[in-house]
Formats: sequence, C-alpha cells, structure tokens
Amino acid sequence: MSEERVHDPGLQAERTRLAWSRTALTTAAYGALLLHAARSVAGAVSGVVVLGLAFALLVCGAARYRFVRRAVAAGDPVVAGWARVVVPAVLLAAPLAALVVVLNR
Repeated sequence: MSEERVHDPGLQAERTRLAWSRTALTTAAYGALLLHAARSVAGAVSGVVVLGLAFALLVCGAARYRFVRRAVAAGDPVVAGWARVVVPAVLLAAPLAALVVVLNR
C-alpha cells in the first residue's frame, strides 16, 4: 500500500504563521510578567514595550502569511527583508526590558 502525499505550497506558510503566533503569545506573556513584577515607571514601560512588540509580531506574522500566499500563487520569490528586522528586535528588547526591571528593584 503506497502512501499518498499531499502537496500544498500553502502549508509551509501556515506553519510559519502559527510559529509567529506562538512567538507573539510567548512575548505577550513575558510582557505581562514584566508588568506584574514592575516596581517603577521604567519597569512598567519595559513591560508595555514588550507587549507592543508582541502585537507587532502578531501583525507581522499575519502580513508575512498574506505576502507568502500571494507570492506562491503568483510564482514569485518569497523574500521579505522586514522580517529579518522584527525578530531580532524582539529578541534583543525582551531581555533588555527584563534587565531594566531587575535593576530598578
């Protein structure tokens, strides 16, 4: 009995969209924890910044998904430079925000 494989070029984009959503949810939880632990204005601002970054991740993930789906349907290359900026920004901003909270205790 042979296995039938499903080839849908949109599945990869869907998995990537889900990964962006999971990352946004995790970042939002991190921002909420920073807000909860904040004992100063700087700590609260750090938590709000991380929550804003979580929202940006969610929006960028949705935009990336739409971009990839259109590009695949049209046969165009799937390259977007802005995604290379958003993820490192979050990866750098979240620990810096935690550092601000810890140093202001």
